[in-house]
Amino acid sequence: MAYRIDQQPRDVRDYDLDFGEFFPADDTVVSAQVVVEPAVGLTVNYAIQHPRVKVWIQDGVDGAAYKVTVVAYTNDGRAKEVELAVRIKDK
Repeated sequence: MAYRIDQQPRDVRDYDLDFGEFFPADDTVVSAQVVVEPAVGLTVNYAIQHPRVKVWIQDGVDGAAYKVTVVAYTNDGRAKEVELAVRIKDK
């Protein structure tokens, strides 16, 4: 699953990725892995708020496109990958 995001270089925005539809109700998101490509320029932080992973995105180079890959892992060993296509444009 992929989402498209446009933001300006000085924006600091958060996005809630809801993994509830992918896992059974009794399985809990316990960890996540976040990878940014290219690895330089965009600042990304996250927090787990079961069944969501909240991703904070800021910075970035005007005109650049980034791929943010988020993988949520559950207590029962399940995993689901979601991609964010982030475009930085100073409007």
